[in-house]
Amino acid sequence: MCKYMELRSAQLIVKNQLHIYLEKMWEEHNRIVWTNMVMPTELFYAASLIPINTELIAGWLATLKLSSKYITHAHAMGYNRNLCSYHKAVIGALECGHIPPPKIAIFSSHICDGGGGMIRYFERRFNTKVLLIDIPYKTTKENIACVMNQLVEAKVILEKYTNQSIERHQLKKAIFLSNQARNYMQEANNLRKKDTLFYGNLAIRNLYGATFLFGSELGREVTKNYYHQLMEIKEKRSNSYMTDKQPYRILWIHFAPLYANDIMGFFEETLNCVIAFDITGYIYWDKLSEDNPVHGMAIKAMSHFYLGDVSKRIRLYKSIIHAYRIDGMVMFMHQGCRAIPGSSWEIRQIAKEIKMPFLELSGDCIDDESFSSEQMKLRMEAFSESMEMRRYVYGD
Repeated sequence: MCKYMELRSAQLIVKNQLHIYLEKMWEEHNRIVWTNMVMPTELFYAASLIPINTELIAGWLATLKLSSKYITHAHAMGYNRNLCSYHKAVIGALECGHIPPPKIAIFSSHICDGGGGMIRYFERRFNTKVLLIDIPYKTTKENIACVMNQLVEAKVILEKYTNQSIERHQLKKAIFLSNQARNYMQEANNLRKKDTLFYGNLAIRNLYGATFLFGSELGREVTKNYYHQLMEIKEKRSNSYMTDKQPYRILWIHFAPLYANDIMGFFEETLNCVIAFDITGYIYWDKLSEDNPVHGMAIKAMSHFYLGDVSKRIRLYKSIIHAYRIDGMVMFMHQGCRAIPGSSWEIRQIAKEIKMPFLELSGDCIDDESFSSEQMKLRMEAFSESMEMRRYVYGD
């Protein structure tokens, strides 16, 4: 098996997450603010709070093989089986008393449809202070102003909750640190464009967690370590992928089954289909304005590529395919998610247009109840054979 902890940045992220989930969530309960995966975190760090990501908690439960237990508990309580397993796992853990309930939660509405439902659940079940920031589908001056007003409202709520003002210099520092982390992550991504430097599943599993640290000193440290270690690998040519293996370079879309390290190891090591880049690692926002932090955070929230015009998203995928020298694409069709699997037709259209192998893998990132390792391996093997045939026919 590959060494999934070979990156120093991943070690820092995991160490921090363990510290939060095992200690800070319990001992510093008042400093914890719950949020979701695309909510800008800079505001929370400016308020000296500790943001924890709802989906990330579910990911840990899946990694520890606990998610199915909590999902079953949520079902027994009457929660709909069609709900996203990320949310059902967290609900089950909360109802079992194995996670302290949130005192405050601020979510954004975009990308994940279930965020609004989780906010309402927190409020009704635990009397949590909540705010759902409604992110419009299109970026216009009016919509930017709308999001800015909601972020100001969030700032006021956080100030009342902490009984402390969020000063301008605190916001400016959080934005400064976020921009530095963004730059390191972008430079690290650039290093992956030509060379296969490590098994990409590591980035899917752990490095997405780096974005939840943007706005903190640790976020800068993590991304700086990531960039410098990739530079070391590249300069020393210490990776056999760069010299002799000639792996198939895969663009992975969405997350992966977090309870199945072995299946991802099989895909990358045995089948030589190495994830050159995953879409969750794409830095979709520009540098944020330190002089106008609220405007910068609003633009960041509204810049996600799953918002707006389809043609713009198709151009983005094509540019990634070209820049990262992609040989094939895999889209993990997570059950319960609507926004991302719902766009699979776009990837299918691109694959058909450029004659590129494309695999849709149906499954669940969190719930292993109906997971079949052998069935998934068969589909992966068939995909790798199509990659081999393409290389034979086209000579690339």
